[in-house]
Amino acid sequence: MRWMMAGLLMLVGCDGTLGTHADAGARADAGLDAAVDAGATPEIDAGAIDGAAPDATGVDAGLDAGAPPASDNRFGIGFVSPGDTAQLDLTADLTGPGGHVKLIFDGVVPGMSGPRAEWVDRIREAYDRDLVPVVRFAPDWGDRRVRNQSDPGSDGLRYTELAASYVAIVRGLPLRDGHRFYVEVHNEPNLCYEWACDRGRFDADHIPSERIAEEYASLLRDVGDALHALGDPRIQVVNGGLAPGGVRWCECAGTGTGAFEGGNTSATFLAQMAAAVPGVFDRLDAFASHSYPAEGEGWGFFVPYDRAGAGLRWFETELRTIGREELPVLMTETGWPATHDGTTYGSRDDVAAWTRQAYEGVWLTHPSVRAIMPFILLDRGGSWDGFAWAAADGSPYPVYREVRNLRCARIPGRCP
Repeated sequence: MRWMMAGLLMLVGCDGTLGTHADAGARADAGLDAAVDAGATPEIDAGAIDGAAPDATGVDAGLDAGAPPASDNRFGIGFVSPGDTAQLDLTADLTGPGGHVKLIFDGVVPGMSGPRAEWVDRIREAYDRDLVPVVRFAPDWGDRRVRNQSDPGSDGLRYTELAASYVAIVRGLPLRDGHRFYVEVHNEPNLCYEWACDRGRFDADHIPSERIAEEYASLLRDVGDALHALGDPRIQVVNGGLAPGGVRWCECAGTGTGAFEGGNTSATFLAQMAAAVPGVFDRLDAFASHSYPAEGEGWGFFVPYDRAGAGLRWFETELRTIGREELPVLMTETGWPATHDGTTYGSRDDVAAWTRQAYEGVWLTHPSVRAIMPFILLDRGGSWDGFAWAAADGSPYPVYREVRNLRCARIPGRCP
């Protein structure tokens, strides 16, 4: 089977497991939110079944101690970029006060002295709308060779210089007293195009999953330690959400993609991380999951709600695997597409109905869930419009209206 860059991965080694994202090189081709040119924007020197109302019961353990209160609003949505003011307005109208918004800061590399001006503006505007920022720190869209950003001589096993850039960026952002700021460290490293490698380092130019897990765990360890060393309880460290289905090995092909073997799940990868870097998950303040609706654990995605429980609750397996079932869960990707890549999964009305059922049956009632940020608010390029909750011009699709009505019945604010 063919690996589809920046697309929906169907890994046959796991009977059709899913790896899903919307980034890498296709960002420029698809035109998704006009991905930022890393050299164009200056840096700023640092020098959320019974229909019960959502709450945060049972999710304030561990490193949450001393942090500002968590929002009891679980509603949220994800972007494919830092976004803009119009998208933040749409988000605030959707989620209401205390809702969560996932932003992506791409182009994070070693040696940065602070955030881009655009990033500063987006965080300020998110707080102005009473939104909780969950920011995915990401490498350049066109170069996912994060292991090449490791400390010199460490061969992908130490990332203190990259971690220093995370710190410089966070220190330069307008964080607000009494509000949380979540840092999601990278994205789906259990997929080849998110953890690419150059030829000549590994036997047969194949990097095994165990090695990728060790390298990513090293990054998570170093970033977590560096951010916690700031002593600011507002800053919450979150792992990069994993693809439910991953790979056993990837061919090293530089910035391009090569062969791979599927067959692992995110649980496999998490166990490999824990074995390679003991204590890595002690660095987390919350756990990010990409628990997409599916009828199996790692297969059968985007079926109707009444068949999708195994996938929607996949995060439970992930938490058990890392031995931290007390951690609050941020769903940084999830949801149904109406259509994608030539396949129709349901009508726009079907997606709206299934999504409401997921909120009422799982997301608003499960004691571990703190926030749901489905993929995605909108796609200005069109390639990912099947997943979108609004058209490119901001006109709401049925799922947006359905979930907004659900939210307004439970959480007042920005409602008619």
